[in-house]
Amino acid sequence: MDNLNEKVWYACYSSNLLQERFLCYIKGGQPAGANTSYNGCDDKKLPIDSERMYIPTELYFANVSKNWNGGIAFIRKILD
Repeated sequence: MDNLNEKVWYACYSSNLLQERFLCYIKGGQPAGANTSYNGCDDKKLPIDSERMYIPTELYFANVSKNWNGGIAFIRKILD
């Protein structure tokens, strides 16, 4: 890779793990099941790489999203 400091690093969980949904935030569009259509980024270049990683956190759902008509996923640091 070129200069890593010039790259955008994005970690996702929950529904944003689905590539077609994530790409709506970059290219613009309305993800399936959403009530909102997104304009997308000014720079619409697609990701150059994807990698799985494990981050030791707890995933839980709370509240209700008006956009998704369902629970919102949150992560919480696991206490040692």
